[in-house]
Amino acid sequence: MTTRIAALCLFAAGVAGCQIIAPLPGAGGEGGSPPSLDGGEIDEGEGEASQGTEVTPPAEETGPCEVAACSTHCAGSMDACEATPQYPSVETCCAVCEAMPSPAEYAACRAVGSGDPAGCTASGLLGPADADGCIGRCEAACTLYTALCPDTLALTSHEGCMLLCVAAGAPPIFNACKPFKEEGSFECRLQLIYSALEETDDAKRNQTCRDIVQGRCPKPECEADDDDD
Repeated sequence: MTTRIAALCLFAAGVAGCQIIAPLPGAGGEGGSPPSLDGGEIDEGEGEASQGTEVTPPAEETGPCEVAACSTHCAGSMDACEATPQYPSVETCCAVCEAMPSPAEYAACRAVGSGDPAGCTASGLLGPADADGCIGRCEAACTLYTALCPDTLALTSHEGCMLLCVAAGAPPIFNACKPFKEEGSFECRLQLIYSALEETDDAKRNQTCRDIVQGRCPKPECEADDDDD
């Protein structure tokens, strides 16, 4: 899981500036209290207070994602749409949201409602339709494809991806965890995009990218509920 999360963050870093910050040497580690200027040790609380140093409060956690708006969207989506998930995992949802040209816009345009199948589909990557102020399903899907699969763009460019997406039409209901059998369908290609997003091996990701072009139906990265239609 750790490797997959790191790979997803690296993907988001390449597309949308996700930062990976390492702790400073000795900070909070085994070194104990910081040394004073005269070589001794100081009490961290009293030393800062006596010197009048302003203590910076720890940064508030944004949730599962680096971007707070994406955390709100992804946590809400995974909770409300448990029966009809739009992403195979919360990590994938974060990577999708943060890879968009405007993550805050993506999240705002896909408010999660009551959790019914149609509402969940509309609140995922497939919704809403292209409209003023919102990134549509085709632009969102093709943004991910072109970022993940640069080596296969000779087969289909971003413009070709958009044309293929528009021609495919939008499925009324999508379940990221449900097996599909219709080769070449938009649903199968979207599941393959998610598979490529979660793949940490470059060679396997490139093969998945070729499968996207061919429209093969993969085994989903998660399992659908038995009672899901």
